[in-house]
Formats: sequence, C-alpha cells, structure tokens
Amino acid sequence: MTVSPARLSRRASLAYLAWALIALAYLAFFALDLGLDYTQLLVPCAGDGCNFLALSSDEMAILDERGWSSRVYAAGMTGAALLTVSASCLLAVLILWRQGRTLIGWSVSLALIVIPISMISDPENAASQYPALFAPAVFLAGLGMLIMLLFLYLFPNGRLYPRWSWVLILLTYATFTTFNLDFMRVLTLPDWAHRLSVVSIFALFTLAAGFQVARYRRQSTPVERQQTRWIILGIFIFVLTFPIWMYTFGGVADIAPGMPRLLASVGGWLGSMVGLSALPVTIAIAILRYRLWDIDLVIRRTLQYTLLTGLLALAYFGSIVLLQNLFFASQTSEIAIVLSTLAIAALFTPLRRRIQDFIDRRFYRKKYNAERALAQFAATARDEVDMDKLAAALIGVVQETMQPEKVSLWLISDRFTRDRVIGKPINQSPVTTSP
Repeated sequence: MTVSPARLSRRASLAYLAWALIALAYLAFFALDLGLDYTQLLVPCAGDGCNFLALSSDEMAILDERGWSSRVYAAGMTGAALLTVSASCLLAVLILWRQGRTLIGWSVSLALIVIPISMISDPENAASQYPALFAPAVFLAGLGMLIMLLFLYLFPNGRLYPRWSWVLILLTYATFTTFNLDFMRVLTLPDWAHRLSVVSIFALFTLAAGFQVARYRRQSTPVERQQTRWIILGIFIFVLTFPIWMYTFGGVADIAPGMPRLLASVGGWLGSMVGLSALPVTIAIAILRYRLWDIDLVIRRTLQYTLLTGLLALAYFGSIVLLQNLFFASQTSEIAIVLSTLAIAALFTPLRRRIQDFIDRRFYRKKYNAERALAQFAATARDEVDMDKLAAALIGVVQETMQPEKVSLWLISDRFTRDRVIGKPINQSPVTTSP
C-alpha cells in the first residue's frame, strides 16, 4: 500500500504542529514556574510551605556578610536552570529540523525538552498560585511520560525491539499515570496499591533497560553500539541527580541551617543541573563523533560559529575597555571602538580556522587526518619531479585516508597517450601495486 505525497505532507504538518504545541506548553509552564521561583527566592522563608530552594533569615544574613544579595542568589539559581533547558532546546530544534518526519526524531527532540523541564519545574508550586493550571499540569505530566517512553524504546534506530514492546509502553504509561494521580492527590490509592505501583514502575523500567541491552547485543550495528554507549552514559549521569536531589532537598539528610544549608542548596542545585545537562551533551557527542541521525554537520557549524561569536564578542568588548583605560581615558570611546573593530575583522578568519581545526581534531579525527594527508600530498606534488617518489606518495595518501585492502596505480606514459590519439595499437601501461 502506497501513501500519496499529499497525505504524507499532511501527516508531517500535523506532526510538526503537535510538536510545537507540546513544546510551547512545556516552555510556558517552565517560564511561569521559573518566574515564581525567582520571586520566592528573593525573600527569606523557612518551613514546609516554602520553595525548596528558599533560604532562611540566617542564610540570607550570610549572603549579606559576603556582599551578595538575595537577587544574586535568585538570579544564579534560576539562571542555571535556564541555561540547562536552553541547551536541551537548542539540540531538540536541530534534531527536529533534520529528523522531524521520523518518529525517533520527533520523540527524541521532544524528550530533550520534556525531561529537564519535568525535573526542574514543580506543578504543585504553579498550581498553588494558579489553581486553574492544575489540570493542565497533570495532563502535561502524563504526556511527558509517554514521550520519554517512546524515546527509551525507539532509540537509536526508531524501531521497537521486540515488536510487541508497545504493550509494555501502554502498561508502563497506565501504571505511571495512576501513581502520578495519587501523588498529585487527584485520587487516593490504598497503601498496598501505592506500593505495588512503585514496584511495578521500577520493574517495567528495568525491563525496558533489559530490552535495550538485548537490542544492543543482537540487532545494533557497530556504529549504533557506539551511539548507545554515549546515551547510556548520559542516562547514567542523569539518574545520579536523583540521589543528589533527595539528599539535598528531599529530606534524606538533616542539614543544619546557616552556612551548611546554603552550601548544600547551591552545590546540590548546580550538581543537579550538570546531571540534567548530561543527556543532551552525550547525544551531541554521539551526533558529532558517530553521525547519529546524520545531523553532525549542523551541530558542527553551530558549535563553530557559537564559539566564534562568543570569543569575538569577548575580544571586542575587552579590547574596548582595555584601550580606554590604557590610552584613551581622557578621550571619547570612538577611537577605541574603531581599533577594536579593525582587530576583530583581522581576527575573524584565523580564529575561525583555529576553532574549526579544534572541533575537527576532537570530533572528526578521521576527517582531520585525511585533510592533513591531502594537504601534505599537494605540497609534495608541487615540489617532487621524480615519478617513482610521487607515485609512492600518492599510494601512501590513499592508504592513509581510504585504508583499502589493496592499492593499484596505473601510470599512462606520453607515448601511450600519443599512440592512442593517432590510432596505433594500445600498449598496457605499467602498474604499481601496494598491498
């Protein structure tokens, strides 16, 4: 059965529309909760009804003694969350751009938005301030779990393994939804049912991990195995954020107020943000080093020009401040601006090449080595006049870049070419072979 291009186009449009609606809903919820967090962190608070990042009066006093205000603390904590979500969103958009028509690209790109926001944002906090958002928060939590399950079961090639694992997806989703409704007090489960749901969720996720191990051993190609290793590393680091959060904010440890509580809050939150960033970072490495979903060129250019823009901006504003302080303190800043602009224009091309070389060395080592080998051969071809040495150099560069099992070089002499042009019998040319 074939599907018409018009129907495929409609399906793709609906998929993009659904992606945009879900992503915007999560980002709106994140922005709302982040604004509430910033406001709540400005004032001291202690007790069960406070934001888990809020500081007491003693901790606020310690900040004041060291020249820091509550605004600096609130901006730093919420800024770390914003940077984490922004990095995930950037990679999600790039994956959607290249693989949005596939289920694996659709689910992974959404998972990169859903996972950090679900871990950072607190539905109960938003619902306490805006009761009308309680039902949408419950719905988004269930939808996010479905997206994360698709990511877990479809990675890395977009196919279910085994084929009947969709049954486990539905069972896991139903179990988690029941547990989440009980957690958010929408319904009340008996104690035995609550404990059973917790055990079932753990068992089902363990089974999903087991299926990924079986896929890795029986079905994955060597490249997919390398990709899977990086993603497993990211998931492992991500899972480590749970004990950090439980120890710092979940009440597992009784942390004394004052400096210990302040250090625990800052360190625990920043450590959690680093753990949450591990998944998009490892996915980016899998893309760059092992061409995951064939968007490595997009990531490569993005890294290159992001680093280039940041370094040029830093150099530009730094040179303006330096020139004004050293030479033009009594004059207007126009001379410093002109000199800084000229310096940036001169730095652009060499800095871009250095950044590109750095990225190629770290993530495109084979491509970098091949380009260097070709450049060396080009230099040899310009200077070498001995045909035997030139042939040996050519065979060497082919072996280094292509790594074939056997190399044969066919040299055509002037006499051979001349005889062919005038129609004489063609003689075979010598062949140089290297194993």
